Amino acid sequence: MGLVVAGFVVLAPTVGLLLEQRRDIAALEAQVAEQHANVESLEAEAARWDDPAYIEAQARDRLFFVYPGETSFVLLDDRSALETASEAVPSASLEAPSDDWTTAAASSFLLAGLTTQAPSDTAPGTGDE
Repeated sequence: MGLVVAGFVVLAPTVGLLLEQRRDIAALEAQVAEQHANVESLEAEAARWDDPAYIEAQARDRLFFVYPGETSFVLLDDRSALETASEAVPSASLEAPSDDWTTAAASSFLLAGLTTQAPSDTAPGTGDE
C-alpha cells in the first residue's frame, strides 16, 4: 500500500504536467487551424484581384471611376435623414418670446451687484419674488 501511495506522489506532478501540456497543445492546434482558415480566405481574396473584371468593378464601386464618355451619377439617400428626424417638428411661424430678456438681464445684473445676501439665498424660487 505504501508503494502505491509513493508511486502516486511521484507520478502526480508528472501527470499534471502532461495534462497541462496536452491542453496547451490543443489550444495551439485550434489557433493554427484558425490561422489556416484566415490564410485561405486571404488567398481567395488575392486570387479575385487577379481578375480584371473584379478590379474594374471595385474601381467603379469604390472610387467612382468611369470610362471616357460615360456619365456617372451618385444617388444620395436623403430618406434616412428624414426617418431619423425627431417626431416634434418645430413650427414654421415665428413666436414672440413670453419674457423680455433685457429686463431679466438687467434685474439679474442689479441683483448680483447690489445684494449682500449669500448666493444660496438669492437662488430663484427661494427668495421673496
